[in-house]
Amino acid sequence: MEIQSAWDTLVEASRYMFKGPTSREIAIFFMVLTITLVVISVPYIWGRISRLKDIEKSFFTRGKSLGLTPEEIQLLWSYAKRFPYDPQMIYDNKSLFERVVSRIVKENFNGVRLIPSIRAKLRFDTVPWFIPLTNTRDIDLYQTGKLIIDGIYIDAAVWDKTETELHIAILEALPRSVKIGERVKFHFVRENEGRYTFESILRDKYTEGDRLVFVLEHSETLHRVQLRESLRWKVNIPVEFAILEDLTEEAVKSALFTGGRIEDISTKGVRVCSDILTKPREGSYVVLNFSIKEHRFENLLGQVVNVRSLQSQICMGIKFLKISRQEEKIIDRFILEEQRRLIKTYKIGEAD
Repeated sequence: MEIQSAWDTLVEASRYMFKGPTSREIAIFFMVLTITLVVISVPYIWGRISRLKDIEKSFFTRGKSLGLTPEEIQLLWSYAKRFPYDPQMIYDNKSLFERVVSRIVKENFNGVRLIPSIRAKLRFDTVPWFIPLTNTRDIDLYQTGKLIIDGIYIDAAVWDKTETELHIAILEALPRSVKIGERVKFHFVRENEGRYTFESILRDKYTEGDRLVFVLEHSETLHRVQLRESLRWKVNIPVEFAILEDLTEEAVKSALFTGGRIEDISTKGVRVCSDILTKPREGSYVVLNFSIKEHRFENLLGQVVNVRSLQSQICMGIKFLKISRQEEKIIDRFILEEQRRLIKTYKIGEAD
């Protein structure tokens, strides 16, 4: 009897165990789940919305302080918020700004008309000479170069530009007629900075006076080759120097120093200009004395690698032969500080 009772109990328990939930139980489960998700997600979503509103408010406040109109700020905000960065970086980072401009050009034709004004207010209409170009919108007007057609280099120059196109004036006869839709290359050298080449599509062409002008699409891809191993920084530093034909102790002791100015400097050498009458020979040795801030460079030895005559002056490119690592660091730190100072003056509108 007891065995039968135990068996009946087991059967009943099994039936209950494998019995599916009732519709009421399912409804209660989903109700509890929904309430739990709402309790967890609402504060998170509200926090995200509030944070985004704060970011947007700060973005508009900063834009207004920079002189942008509400319409200009709204245009930038609609694109800047898509990037995984602090949207305000667009006001300070030219590379990010150009990426936004590229999207506006492709997606928002009406917004393109606002870009020149925005660019000028953010001081992105000029690029300091020591900063590499990132796209063809950065190229200066009247930059000379070579248009490359079928491997033949043709003299050309940047004639005009807009946010959507680049106008190249052809300065000599073409080897053949170039058709609209063809791809052409343009090569140019940016003094003291780099050698650039880009490829683009010919969208249109017209004549301006007696010049043929090609209208090219802007390119986001510039192939750059650095001109020098180290950046030469433009300066105006007084220098005393003596030119020697050999490095004997007697020649160094009897050296006659004259005055001049250092016009650019790097950790590898300097360019010195002076009104000396005798043109030095390439390969001659030079002893230099000059100061950078508190540091005095005494009897720094160099060698003339090139000589140029400029009106009443002679300029020499001089390679350092013996310079300590500590002196290299002083020059390197000086250039870095000058870069930061110049970038700051560009941003606040004090530089030309």
